[in-house]
Amino acid sequence: MNTLKIMIVEDEIIVAKDIQHILKKLGYEAFDPYSNGKKALDSIEKLNPDLILLDINLKGSDLDGIQVAEQIHQNYEIPFIFLTAFSDKNTLERAKLTEPYGYIIKPFEEDDIRTAIEIAHYKYTKDLEIQNKGNRFATALDSLDVAVIITDANEKIIFMNRMAETLTGSLKQEVLGKDIGLAMKNCNQATRDAIKTLAHTVVGTVQKKENDSELAISNGVSEHKVSVNTFPILTVNNKINGCAFVLTSPGKKDTVSETSADKNLFNFLENIYANNSFFVKKDSRFVKVNFQDILWIEALDNYVIIKTSSKEQFILHSSMKDIEVKLPQLNFARVHRSYIVQLEKISALEENACIIDGNRIPIGKSYKDNLMSRLNLF
Repeated sequence: MNTLKIMIVEDEIIVAKDIQHILKKLGYEAFDPYSNGKKALDSIEKLNPDLILLDINLKGSDLDGIQVAEQIHQNYEIPFIFLTAFSDKNTLERAKLTEPYGYIIKPFEEDDIRTAIEIAHYKYTKDLEIQNKGNRFATALDSLDVAVIITDANEKIIFMNRMAETLTGSLKQEVLGKDIGLAMKNCNQATRDAIKTLAHTVVGTVQKKENDSELAISNGVSEHKVSVNTFPILTVNNKINGCAFVLTSPGKKDTVSETSADKNLFNFLENIYANNSFFVKKDSRFVKVNFQDILWIEALDNYVIIKTSSKEQFILHSSMKDIEVKLPQLNFARVHRSYIVQLEKISALEENACIIDGNRIPIGKSYKDNLMSRLNLF
């Protein structure tokens, strides 16, 4: 592994030099410290650090540590850890919104720094894996030889795989959050009407009738007859929450059946709506937790806390990534590096937070657009 390059932003020169000495002793490359927030920001592109240790309280600086963190979060893909002697609620609430990768509370020991950096770097690399690969279900669907389009209860597109892009001539990034009719922009009116009707009825697997199981789909260059099947998407309360469209060209119709790709598809769809609970360990036994009872899930170091509507909470030694893949994908959303929420439980929205059961849950910048596209906003 390459040696991590670390920037230090700390206004107490003795503390800053001590941190630099510790970092070098631990085998990291430590740049000379900065005491001024603006000068530190101006040097980021030149130094290209892998991680930043950032004091919250920068005396005599035009920007405090949280303001510096806001700009790092907005403009750079660089993880940072707060150094602070402050632990009051208001300060931590401000700091939390910048999505730091950890905190080191003063006074600190060498082990505190080493542990915080190792955990932060681990979390950051895992976040990159998620960003680069997407979740495992979307990746599996993208590899299929059938076109898949998934809509929510308002007939807005929330997923479209690569084969669907090729078949329709519409790009996923252009149609996400838009009406399904937009994905069929190159098709004739009869096809658009038929797709809209299927979205309205959400009838499960379409019966093989000539007038509704085969449609003419055009990508603007060529037109193909396809077999259309639909699958209802249910919430954890067994309410219809959307529709999955599977479009198969007649030429591939026979080869798709009973293949591993077909099994991947049905495993995905089953995961979306079939499971209503999981079991978690509490004390000496496993307890059933119904998805409909979960308000939100919060990460805390190497643990996650499951908050429920009954006020009972469960603390698990797990990662957010492991929890996320076990949840119904249409009911829950990652809104922050440290938070997953149940969409139906959101009662209000603020600029950078959602309100659930009277609690303010921060919304991270990189998750905001996806969340907004999934909510029924006017």
